[in-house]
Amino acid sequence: MSTTAGTDPLGVALLGATGMWGPRLAEAGRRSGSVRVVTAHARDGERLEEAAARLGAEPAATLDAALGHPDVEAVLIATPNDVHAEQALAAAARGLHASVEKPLADTVAAAEQIRDAFEEAGLVLAVGHEMRRLGAARRAKELVDAGALGTVVLAEANWSLTSRLSPSAWRWHRDRAPGGPLLQLGIHHADTLAYLLGPIVRSSGSFGHVATEAESDDVGVVTLEFAGGARGVITGSYVSPRTYFLRLYGTEGVLEYVGDLSVWPRAEAFDAASTLTLRTADGARPVSFAPRDPLAEQLDEFARCIREGGPPETGGGEGIAALRVIEEALA
Repeated sequence: MSTTAGTDPLGVALLGATGMWGPRLAEAGRRSGSVRVVTAHARDGERLEEAAARLGAEPAATLDAALGHPDVEAVLIATPNDVHAEQALAAAARGLHASVEKPLADTVAAAEQIRDAFEEAGLVLAVGHEMRRLGAARRAKELVDAGALGTVVLAEANWSLTSRLSPSAWRWHRDRAPGGPLLQLGIHHADTLAYLLGPIVRSSGSFGHVATEAESDDVGVVTLEFAGGARGVITGSYVSPRTYFLRLYGTEGVLEYVGDLSVWPRAEAFDAASTLTLRTADGARPVSFAPRDPLAEQLDEFARCIREGGPPETGGGEGIAALRVIEEALA
């Protein structure tokens, strides 16, 4: 990855600098070379100074200070779901572009408000659905489009992570994290499956609180209907050992995509810990693919869209589509 010839890195404010994902975005920006974190903000003020120092950025005690920094052209939002709308709309009001981690917002209505604000202001809005950018996912798309599976009729996907939640964590609370692992993890599969197989037109769900003391659900199942007629299911758990897989069942073959989450959250290492296997009437064979750095590519594209124009691959429309799958299932 590299910056567009003759341009400086995009100056950004990182919101959520003390969390797990914000620093990962900053590291990816350094790998890309297209993004530079100039100021960092977090609601955890006690840890902000240290986090900003690690990032080589100026600490911003308030959201207004972060958005008002003279070198900031855009924001990276890696904060809890329920503040995405507040922060994204504040950025749009300041004339700043934004890359928002999935889910775009905590409700479809709020996500649509964000999309409309950025469209009306002529600003770039990207949504962090980086899993479709992995080399294994890109190769799976090639196989589906080439007809290697025949007609895909069924899809299965799971993302589970053991999560030791406490009341101090925002994911503990049902009103802040409805759907538990499906809104946080399964929503990635909703986007990736739509990328692979086309739009999801209908979903339903079953969510449960089975094995934790948290208010939020710790397990969920979402059934899917694709525009092309295929059916699917996304499942997830906050209490099971780390699991990540997608399986596509076609009339001519079955494609299995398995990732080893022991490397997570190092997204740049995930392809090296993943396998693709194609099963046909002639037997099973491994499928090779080129590893990619999805976060760096995502930020490189974000900067390019701002500098040169054009929409990001996963913008407001894609973010809303994935969120709608989970929200409809919750209903």
